[in-house]
Amino acid sequence: MKLIIYFFIFLGGISFIGNNGFGQDRDFVTENFSGTRVLSNHSVEMIPYRSLEVIIAHKFGDIAGASGGLENFYGFDDLADVRIAFEYGLLEQLDIGVGRNKGVGLISGVVDGYAKYRIVQQANEGSPLTAVFVSSLMLPYKKAIDDESSILSYPTFIHRLSFTNQLLLTRKFGERFTVQLNGGYNHRNFVDFVDVNGLFFAGLSGRLRVTKTFGFLAEYNYVINRPSQLDEVYQDPLSFGLEILTGGHSFILNFSNARALNENLFIPYTTSNWLDGQWRFGFSINRKFKL
Repeated sequence: MKLIIYFFIFLGGISFIGNNGFGQDRDFVTENFSGTRVLSNHSVEMIPYRSLEVIIAHKFGDIAGASGGLENFYGFDDLADVRIAFEYGLLEQLDIGVGRNKGVGLISGVVDGYAKYRIVQQANEGSPLTAVFVSSLMLPYKKAIDDESSILSYPTFIHRLSFTNQLLLTRKFGERFTVQLNGGYNHRNFVDFVDVNGLFFAGLSGRLRVTKTFGFLAEYNYVINRPSQLDEVYQDPLSFGLEILTGGHSFILNFSNARALNENLFIPYTTSNWLDGQWRFGFSINRKFKL
């Protein structure tokens, strides 16, 4: 517990130096993205202090390929994943959140939680970047199966857990264009014998705001150390999307090869390939409430 307290004191010190400098007021850069996610992965956006954000997100089945087309009504007859989440601005620099996911593949019935801390914020006469640290945890809650060779056998409770830690670095250029780099580590406590527990990844995201209410989004994550024998099984998640802003709501429409909506699932377990038509439509609705 002391280590956690010291860690946040350390981050708070960095944030104070970066954001306040020599006591001068800073003209901070805001609205890098429209919400706390770019498409599925986290963005550097923070929820206002003592505000609650509700997120409802869906992804459907393959639009094309062997499982898509008219027989599956271009994916709309297949619900790939759904997530309902509640996120809260605990402090000006700290967000927390919880969610429930349908899950994908073998792993279904999932609850997740995260904490997000803003280390420094881009300012016109200060830091050239916004830096945010995100730590998230995932817990599948369904009953373990008896097959000891399966990743769903969960010998102990701790084997159920997966977590992802990542650093987000963002710069906004003018009023319309934002670029975000992210890098991190995903760890699964229980994996197949041919897999590895820890995966390092790096990503790139962007936002082009066309008007006050409309913009384009893109998001990509590259898994660095996946075992070579799994290269043909798993794919790197790549997504494109549109954002539509309507006052207190934001609507995100996305097209992605990833079926999952949580980083602890779509980073290690994306199996669909864009080139085989295995991409899908999805959307999310975000609504903020001041408490």
